[in-house]
Amino acid sequence: MAEKKVIAVKDWTCAMSDELGRVALMVNPTEGEPILVLMTIFQAAKMGRELQSPKRTQLPI
Repeated sequence: MAEKKVIAVKDWTCAMSDELGRVALMVNPTEGEPILVLMTIFQAAKMGRELQSPKRTQLPI
């Protein structure tokens, strides 16, 4: 399973690629290089719903 990592985001851009049939998301973190993510439109819609109604979680200390 992939490790989850939390980053601080300065800004981001999103675009639909007609040639690939994918959504391209570029995230510019406050530290480090930009991150490019390609996802299907269904994955992008799911992520959008999750961002609109985030769930609170407690981290074990």
